[in-house]
Amino acid sequence: MRKEPKIDIPEAEQIPQFMKVLDDLSCGNNVFLVGSAGTGKTTLAEKVAFSLFGRAENDGKELPFVVINCNQWTSPIDLKGGQTIEGYKEGGLIEAWRDGKILILDEMPKLDANTAGILNDALAKSAQENAIIFNGKNEPVRKHTMFGCVATGNVIGKGISGNYVGNNKQDASLLDRFSGCIYKVGFNETLERQLVYPAVAEICIRIRNAILRYEGKEAGDDDTEDIMTLRTMLNMQRAYELEMKRELGMKDGTGAFYKKMPNGKTFRDALESYMSTMNKDKALHISEEVNLEGFYNSYKGTVMREGFIREYKRRNG
Repeated sequence: MRKEPKIDIPEAEQIPQFMKVLDDLSCGNNVFLVGSAGTGKTTLAEKVAFSLFGRAENDGKELPFVVINCNQWTSPIDLKGGQTIEGYKEGGLIEAWRDGKILILDEMPKLDANTAGILNDALAKSAQENAIIFNGKNEPVRKHTMFGCVATGNVIGKGISGNYVGNNKQDASLLDRFSGCIYKVGFNETLERQLVYPAVAEICIRIRNAILRYEGKEAGDDDTEDIMTLRTMLNMQRAYELEMKRELGMKDGTGAFYKKMPNGKTFRDALESYMSTMNKDKALHISEEVNLEGFYNSYKGTVMREGFIREYKRRNG
């Protein structure tokens, strides 16, 4: 019997697709999350898995999901199992099917279409009780009640993408297994502002909006040449937090004071590294539009220091 889902994920209300994905898995549907790199697709799948099993995140127990990192070299052995030079290896699909876990097919469109076809039989039976599939030894394996599948991808898999060239066109029969349960995961400013320090979130969102305007894209369009995602913001936030701890002479976990380090990583370094990957004219245009130089001169000032301290205390009690 399926357990009653438990919503013990602080960000659940800020993720519009959360309950829909949870409900789909609860009733046996396969889910496909589509969106740009860094928008939190795999993280969403993992969070939903914990909720589906009535568990809190990071509870120290065995993970309730199996992740297959899909690429052109993913083989039938990775999915259903087979002989290797080290002996028989069980596939991720079989483990999740047998043991009652969520199968996360991370970046599914990167699979070779022929290899991906191996999934068809199992995914057609996700909602069937006591369904049988066969492992790499051609042995029958009975489906656990709690089995579910969440696939993620930068594209749906109907064609080639200009920005994500590692993807393959997938057979319509595979995509049909997710019909009615495909969700776009894009920018989520509410969630970004909840998880990211105000100074970091504000300048990063301004840069992203400037990129959208420069590329002639609509607000919220995540199919951009230069992306500014939650993952990028969190990377920058780590540099920002370390720099501010050093600026303020705060103490680390051992009680020692953070000290300024010559040529240590700064938030400015992180932003400049990000901007350096753009076309030079584009980077200059965006830097001027968001007044990046003005931000560099202010983010360690009195007002923004006080803002950092308030947020740090809120996060750390």
